[in-house]
Amino acid sequence: MNLRHIWVLFTKDITHGARNVIFIMAIALPVVFSLVMTVLFGTIFSSKPKLGVADVGSSQLAVSLLASDFMEVYAYPSEAELRTAIETGAVAAGVMIPDDFDASLAAGNIDGLTVLVWGQSLIQDRVIISSAIADTIVELSGRDTPITVNTELVGDRESLSWQQRLLPLVVLMSVIVGAVMVPSTSLVEEKEGRTLTALTTTPMTMAEVFFTKGFIGVLLSIFSGFMILSLNGGWGPNPLLLVLVLIMGGTLASAFGVLLGSRTKDVQTLFAVIKGIGILLYAPGFIALFPDTIPQWLAYIFPTYYIMQPVIDISQFGASLVDVLPHLAVLAVLTIALIVFLGSNAKRLQVQLA
Repeated sequence: MNLRHIWVLFTKDITHGARNVIFIMAIALPVVFSLVMTVLFGTIFSSKPKLGVADVGSSQLAVSLLASDFMEVYAYPSEAELRTAIETGAVAAGVMIPDDFDASLAAGNIDGLTVLVWGQSLIQDRVIISSAIADTIVELSGRDTPITVNTELVGDRESLSWQQRLLPLVVLMSVIVGAVMVPSTSLVEEKEGRTLTALTTTPMTMAEVFFTKGFIGVLLSIFSGFMILSLNGGWGPNPLLLVLVLIMGGTLASAFGVLLGSRTKDVQTLFAVIKGIGILLYAPGFIALFPDTIPQWLAYIFPTYYIMQPVIDISQFGASLVDVLPHLAVLAVLTIALIVFLGSNAKRLQVQLA
């Protein structure tokens, strides 16, 4: 491939695409999604972790935690009420402070403190709460960490909130819309304006055209995913791994967009095709909305599931590379197969336009 040819077409598409409705929609969509979700449900990702405290001995630890300005801390009169609040998701975590905690801490007789954690809470909330409790204890003790803070999951993991159910669909839409729509509409408009024929009569090859259109789609997909995660504080503990997943997912979606554009003759037909297959693209997100009524394994048969699920696992549950590696392997195989098919399709289309 000739990098100069690609750069010329890239700058042309970016310059003219900035005035295209589809291009603008792909950029604005993540912001719109975030605003709608905020209005309907507050936020997808909690802006401040919610901690419950049951203190039967008027401990200084409870006083310090209740004064925290980066957490929402609620006091409960008993352990039973605290557990009920955790099990229903009213708070992300809770700590039961013994009546002799301060005296035992001063004497160095405490080895650990258990934090009860809601099973559906976000990994970032668990980390913040555990760190805040540990730091507060250090300050109160006046020496190196005297105890270990342990976490114990409480509540049903399977009963998901609507915020969590909608998140997969939001992620899919933000990543896929720009990656599929922009390359496909750009290619079809090039056909209708006969500029695609003009391009391929120059030394530029159809493979270079496909690569450039697809590359723009990948960039838009990464931007959309980046915006969704940034606006809602959903990067979690492994941001670099999330970036890798966004790149891989954007590549698959963009390659599919290029394929649609190369196979479609006009914009009206393209929109009809995208409308028809939309349910297939977003099916994993819709399936995730109803975990109690729809078998979740059905999502495995849709390629976009392998874009959506790693993002959810990493951002919400702190999954590592090893945890999401099977999904990424499937995603890589699908992407490579589609790119190879596009290579042969590029040669066929160049012959047709010659």
